[in-house]
Amino acid sequence: MPQNSRNIPMHPVHMQRPAIIVHDNDVLCGRGVNIAHHPGNERFRTLVTSRRDEAYCTTYSASEKRAVAEDIIRHIHALDPPGRFLKRDGKGRVSRGLNGPWKELSEREAVKKTYQALRDCNRVDRQGYAIGVVPPPDVVHSATARAESGLSGKQQARQLRRQLLVHM
Repeated sequence: MPQNSRNIPMHPVHMQRPAIIVHDNDVLCGRGVNIAHHPGNERFRTLVTSRRDEAYCTTYSASEKRAVAEDIIRHIHALDPPGRFLKRDGKGRVSRGLNGPWKELSEREAVKKTYQALRDCNRVDRQGYAIGVVPPPDVVHSATARAESGLSGKQQARQLRRQLLVHM
């Protein structure tokens, strides 16, 4: 067990994790202009918007929705440096801007955030979800490849779901 400067064992609660430094590929949970205009959040919104499909909420199965969400998360994680899904660390701490402390979302929380974003971008009252945001080249490439596949969004989701099942 780690010890402090007086050679007294430290309980894990007292050990500090290294501070997370936010970079441009990270997706930040929160509200406000600094969060909304963070490059990682703008990339995330354009990725989600590139998956817009009116049939998403009504005809996609739960496993197809999860496959689309996981594909978006994989895209964020595959960036260089890898993007992370971050939220403020600690309750009751009011921090503005990009100052921390931050902690990484669990996989389950990242999927939940992505599900919500996919539902929101398909709502009529959220048509402006990513208006004014220029999609980064990686998002354009991804969207172009999906469009050139000739498959509908649902067919692509079904294909992603099958790929996930094979890799399990």
